Amino acid sequence: MTIFVSVAAYRDPELVPTVLDCLAKAKEPDALRIVVCWQHLGDEDVSAIAGDPRVELLDVDARQSRGACWARAEIMERHASEDWFLQVDSHTRFAPGWDARLIELADRTGSAKPILSCYPPTYDPTGELAGEDVPTEITLDRWSDDGLPILAQRTIPNWERLPDPVPARFVAGGFLFAPGTFAHEVPYDPNVYFQGEEISVSVRAYTWGFDLFHPTDVLSWHYYIRPDGPRHWNDHDNAGAGKTWFTLDKASRRRVRNLLRYPSIGRYGVGPVRTVAEYEAYAGVGFRACTERSYLDRDYRMPAGGCRPSSTVIGPEALRCGTAPR
Repeated sequence: MTIFVSVAAYRDPELVPTVLDCLAKAKEPDALRIVVCWQHLGDEDVSAIAGDPRVELLDVDARQSRGACWARAEIMERHASEDWFLQVDSHTRFAPGWDARLIELADRTGSAKPILSCYPPTYDPTGELAGEDVPTEITLDRWSDDGLPILAQRTIPNWERLPDPVPARFVAGGFLFAPGTFAHEVPYDPNVYFQGEEISVSVRAYTWGFDLFHPTDVLSWHYYIRPDGPRHWNDHDNAGAGKTWFTLDKASRRRVRNLLRYPSIGRYGVGPVRTVAEYEAYAGVGFRACTERSYLDRDYRMPAGGCRPSSTVIGPEALRCGTAPR
């Protein structure tokens, strides 16, 4: 079974270690095709991966970048006939045999179109990866002032007794595993900038008939804070560089709001299999009124009040909005 691996990298010194670890930890590394949107300023040494036939580098001047979703969209266009699609960020570490384990878990969902996604636990590139962490589920933390959901995470209750993946309401952009058809049915919208990426993909995938799950195994780690890492919004903060990040973000947020509240079927719209209303009923959210009902009606959930997100398990979208340290 072949796996297409999408890696969006923006001026990231962790890119080479991520790709090398992805290959080294895979059970079948020769079944991987890794495509990297390498956004850089000419100051990075990628020679350790540039000559590998399993790796394709899309060479992009970082000054011309339009953001993470644009980069993911560029990569998706390269997907061919690979059986599976994995999307990660360029600051990721992998568990041994991650590829075989993901395929096995996808099969165990019983779904014809499963998506396995989560916010992985964190790693520190300056230290050893202990590999002792717990799986989490993505939750709704709050609504932004302009009506977009801000996501967070919490430990999956009773995960030790759950051998199979559990149903999910939301997907994460930094770790998403799906059948290869996902790349063609739910192509990334290059006009989405940052905030709103994950809810738009969640809704579009669900309306295309994909079933959403969280793995109960820890299969990867993510470097979230990166205190000294370059950020697209810092580099693109003046009109002289073309469209500023603020301009891109403002248009993007409006685009996502329209998708959620006034959906239409199309390439970057929703799918024809399920409706957005069905997603709202499934996920327990109301996009127009910015509401959430209790979502504690599944066997593996803890009783109400048993767990609440904290700053130690906050999701990337909350990090982007300033509710946790950048």
